[in-house]
Amino acid sequence: MTPVSVEQRVADLLAFVFALVVLVYAASGPLSEFVRWVIEVTTPGFDELSRRQQRLLAREHWLGGGFRSLERTFLLPTGLILGLPILFSFAISFLGLTGTRPWGNWALATLSSLVFCIWVANLFAVDGGALPAARPLDFVLFPIATVLVLYLTWRNFGTFIVGFCLFWIIYFFVRGWLPEWTGILAGSEATLAQSMRSMVLNFWSQTGGMFGQPLQVVSGNVLIFIVFGAVLMASGAGDLLMKIANRLTGGLTGGAAHAAVASSALFGTLSGAAISNVVSTGVMTIPVIKRSGFKPAFAAAVEAAASTGGQVMPPVMGVVAFFVAGQIGLEYRYIVIAAIIPAIFFYLGTFLTVYFEARRQGVGPLPADERPKLTGAERVQCLVFVLPLGVLSYFLFAQPSVPKAGFYGFIVALASALVLFRGFRSRERLYRAFVSAGHMSASIIVIVTAIGLIVGLIQVSGFSGRLSLLLAQLADGPLFGTLVVVALGAIVLGMGLPPGATYFIIVIALSSGIEAVGIAPLTLHLFVVFFAVISTVTPPVALAAFAAAPIAGADPVRTGFQAARLALAGFIIPFVFVYHPAVLYKLQVLFDWFGGEVPTSKAMIDISSVTWLDLGWILFAFTLAMWLLTSSVTGFEKNRLNILERILRSAAGIALLIPNMAIAGTALVAGIGLVIGHRFLGGDPSPVDAKSA
Repeated sequence: MTPVSVEQRVADLLAFVFALVVLVYAASGPLSEFVRWVIEVTTPGFDELSRRQQRLLAREHWLGGGFRSLERTFLLPTGLILGLPILFSFAISFLGLTGTRPWGNWALATLSSLVFCIWVANLFAVDGGALPAARPLDFVLFPIATVLVLYLTWRNFGTFIVGFCLFWIIYFFVRGWLPEWTGILAGSEATLAQSMRSMVLNFWSQTGGMFGQPLQVVSGNVLIFIVFGAVLMASGAGDLLMKIANRLTGGLTGGAAHAAVASSALFGTLSGAAISNVVSTGVMTIPVIKRSGFKPAFAAAVEAAASTGGQVMPPVMGVVAFFVAGQIGLEYRYIVIAAIIPAIFFYLGTFLTVYFEARRQGVGPLPADERPKLTGAERVQCLVFVLPLGVLSYFLFAQPSVPKAGFYGFIVALASALVLFRGFRSRERLYRAFVSAGHMSASIIVIVTAIGLIVGLIQVSGFSGRLSLLLAQLADGPLFGTLVVVALGAIVLGMGLPPGATYFIIVIALSSGIEAVGIAPLTLHLFVVFFAVISTVTPPVALAAFAAAPIAGADPVRTGFQAARLALAGFIIPFVFVYHPAVLYKLQVLFDWFGGEVPTSKAMIDISSVTWLDLGWILFAFTLAMWLLTSSVTGFEKNRLNILERILRSAAGIALLIPNMAIAGTALVAGIGLVIGHRFLGGDPSPVDAKSA
């Protein structure tokens, strides 16, 4: 057993404390309600008091006074809300670096703690009423902080995002000297000193740049879900999840690959991170897929594509979904409802591609002895998913407080895991679960600080305004052309950047051009989200595929192309919900059904303008379209497809989704005719049929 170093033990301890801090912040709302409830039940005649007297009593009550003191000193100061996640994350990450000397890790961890502690102290002064100002010391601290962020991002996430960040830092200083022929890159003149002062004032003396909206959204809303998912998976629920997936899909043609898709979809309801999804479930699914007869590249691609879909799988979607809520001022619950049908569409396309590929390669169901049966105890243990997700969903929809929903979901998940998994009832297992949550949270905070720096540089440099103007000019043309430009921009950026960074950069460009594009903000933002997410399986730099390929022993580039084929639906779905808005908006009537109010936000369309008939049509049309398109791309359905069949199927599949009933109706007849006619055209049969015969 490899001995654990001192710095690793300290990093683990800090990760444990960090997870506890996340829980305390998420619990602030429930704690406030609890304090008020205690005051009410312990005060005779509380209901007869006026509201003013009730508020006065809450301030004077010993418990209320103690809670207000906790709020003022810990729960409300901006410096701590943003500063503590950064302090913990950088110390944890630096101490956990490998391939470096221990004294170097300690030095970097100490330096980062000192620098960011000074920033926290500065922000306390601003909260106290002092005007933000750039002091001489800040001109030293800010460059040090920037170097620390870039170095740690490079060590953890590679060179591309660091190079991209350096490009914008250099651009910020040289933009005034660029010639006019550089187009939107040419900016207003500014001396080096003026540029440096602007950076320090905006990105250090205030909550911008590294401390901007990306960090604020993640620290306020996302971290509790990281703890929630990490603790649940550490309890042993991950193994149970795999058994459930194998049981549900193992009997289908290509059952092992279907199980990977199902497990990643289920895991995606708890964790919206594609790479962690690949690593968590891929080590179990990919070897099984290979043993069943699939080639290594395809086995890895299945896991990469399925894990990518987890980022749009409700209720715990990826970090970028919380960014959308903050950017357009819409409650997260409406975004969750909007994502339900697109997420189903994504996995429908992946399942169909796996099915037709399995028929082509002759991979049948999992053997009966490899399909695990759930014992009575394991059936009861399924409550570890049902109860937390039920509580989480209820609080997300009934009360739009995201941290509160995450906290209550965590409490139920922890209690369920302790009751249902005997092996989890140990201090060591609990400790390791919280340590894992802290390390995952730290990793996310590090990348978010880099994203915030990029976003801030683009905004403050004025480049975003010029880019918005260009987009507004493009929007004067056909809507489809504008959408294609946005999609290509998101895919190209997403090849090297995380979805969150890609989303922010594209949305900054859209900031003043959304009205010109002519579609609802939620629709447009989710359009960007889908392409930012799907870029993780888009060659040549497909991050999720690159994470899955080593597990399968496959070529990463080939895996990327296979993953893109498996994720074909993801490239189509955004265009579908733009032209068929019922996909995003019709299910919003759920809020009306359950006693709420029909949402009327300016970020959404008038949901009364879409009907159940609209939704029913696109559900059927998309299913048939994906059947035609995935079989065409694979070259197989019941038998091998000839080239003419593949061309006709592709044309009919695309035409089905066009928002013109004359065209779509003709394509419907043609598509059904192609599916039925294929049964009589012959062609090489699948080896699966020969085996079953």
